[in-house]
Amino acid sequence: MDILANKYKSNYKILNFDHLMRIYEKNYSLFSIALEFINDQNKASTILINDLRMYYEPISLSKYTHIFRLYYKFRDLSNNPFQSYSLKPHLIYTLYRDAKLLEAKTLEEFRNFDSSVDNKINLNLSVYYWLKALIEKSDIYQ
Repeated sequence: MDILANKYKSNYKILNFDHLMRIYEKNYSLFSIALEFINDQNKASTILINDLRMYYEPISLSKYTHIFRLYYKFRDLSNNPFQSYSLKPHLIYTLYRDAKLLEAKTLEEFRNFDSSVDNKINLNLSVYYWLKALIEKSDIYQ
């Protein structure tokens, strides 16, 4: 009985890993669309996607890897264009250009390099739905 249970556990892990890689691939394609708005990816900048102000903050850039943050920049209630604020999320994105994958990690996972596959699936799936909703509202995705 234990041999059969171990077989199903290993198949479950393989399915989870395959599902996670597919999410990474989809996130890469969505983020590639979002990153087209940024003229200079070497410095922090504010971009506009479908009337939503996003703040892009690069952490590390290399030939094959691009590590950055991307989050909302909220306007002040007085509608003054020079007054805005941001809530920094604890998400760090790693874009692998050679493998065409994008991985989202929490700050804790980024520092400790420790996470379960299920946690990675939940986090990256949430990022996928957020990006998809953000881009589908925009005219550029159609």
